[in-house]
Amino acid sequence: MKILIKVSGFILLNTIFLNCSTNNIQSESQIRAEIQNQLDKCIKAVETKDIELYMDLIPEDFIIYDESGEIISREKQKEYTLRDWSIIDRTLSNKYIADSIKINGDSAIVFTSQRWERLMFQRDGKATDTVLTTQKHIETWKRTKKGWLNYDVKELGGQVFINGKEYQN
Repeated sequence: MKILIKVSGFILLNTIFLNCSTNNIQSESQIRAEIQNQLDKCIKAVETKDIELYMDLIPEDFIIYDESGEIISREKQKEYTLRDWSIIDRTLSNKYIADSIKINGDSAIVFTSQRWERLMFQRDGKATDTVLTTQKHIETWKRTKKGWLNYDVKELGGQVFINGKEYQN
């Protein structure tokens, strides 16, 4: 009887320990799905020009580096986003995909690609151009109390098309 109790107690404690220790472990597919869900929320925020939703997806200590190496703070990101949205009539399509993911504990390196087509106002504020941008990123995501959030973005390059013609800087 004592052996049965000891074995049962061991199994019970072991089961409790394993359940507690695995609650915070997510599979790669679960993490990828959660990150893709965040990217989808970002698309929704952009399409509806919902700055509160957009900023809710950005951590307080967010940093982005543009192609020239300039650091863009969270506050600058909000300012630039509102400025950019003011000249967009509407989004025609926007895809933002997590292409690959490498997980290391509570952080992940995610390679993403974005394809965003929209109507943008010309200088007169009335006529529009169809603008298509493609962009590749390497992003650092971290698990937080709010879920997985994007903490760092490095733009790897892309293309811009205006009315079907590639734009050259």
